[in-house]
Amino acid sequence: MTSGDTDDFFIGWRRGQPHAVRRFALLVAMAAIVVFAGAGALLGLQVDDPARNLFARTGVVDEAPEPWLGDQLLQGVVTHRPTPILHIAPDAARPGGRALLLSGYGKRGAEVPEGPGPFAFAGGLLRRGAIEMLVVDDVPEPAEGSPQAPQPVPLGRWRAVGEICDGKCYPGGMKPGSGLAHRACATLCIDGAVPAIFVVASPVAGATYLLLAGPDGGPLPDDLRGLIARPIELEGDVERLGAILVFKVDPARARAL
Repeated sequence: MTSGDTDDFFIGWRRGQPHAVRRFALLVAMAAIVVFAGAGALLGLQVDDPARNLFARTGVVDEAPEPWLGDQLLQGVVTHRPTPILHIAPDAARPGGRALLLSGYGKRGAEVPEGPGPFAFAGGLLRRGAIEMLVVDDVPEPAEGSPQAPQPVPLGRWRAVGEICDGKCYPGGMKPGSGLAHRACATLCIDGAVPAIFVVASPVAGATYLLLAGPDGGPLPDDLRGLIARPIELEGDVERLGAILVFKVDPARARAL
């Protein structure tokens, strides 16, 4: 055996490892770092980050966020229960129409005149997935057109698991906009008449969120206030109202998980 071969010869009492073993271990460690770093980056790109779409312009979801884009001009009819919702007629891009949650600045609901309208709204748009929220600048102006508000279509009784959030912070008004870290904020928003939504763990009639209402179709019952921002199960009647689903929950059937 030549002197050059001794480094690859294993001796139990000798400190260190042969060069070949060290090279192999180094290559495995480097490969693991690259693989796990790449997997982490790919998973991070799949996360639904509402801050990226904060006040996105209509029809543009992936542009860089700006602090406030108050140049939305949207026209449609309004339904007032359980909270005011702006319904925009179908077009080529959205054959099913649009339904936008409405709120005012801060933690308060939008000021909307009585009747279906139509009205012209100006404000900033929040969007997260299928949820759209218009933060209204001022009282909307009457607009031309026919006041044909959508009529509710019953979809039966459902039981669903999810989380009660407010419809302003969850789409991007705050970060985080869900979970226990956001519980106090969500409670204040809902107390101030910001629409309450139920973000479901599994789709309900194809929807990933539902607008919450009481059994009579009015605002969220006070009995559910203590369950905001917690994993819960709700049961009640679901109805389609234009492009949005309304969940008329039975407070007696609600339970924390």
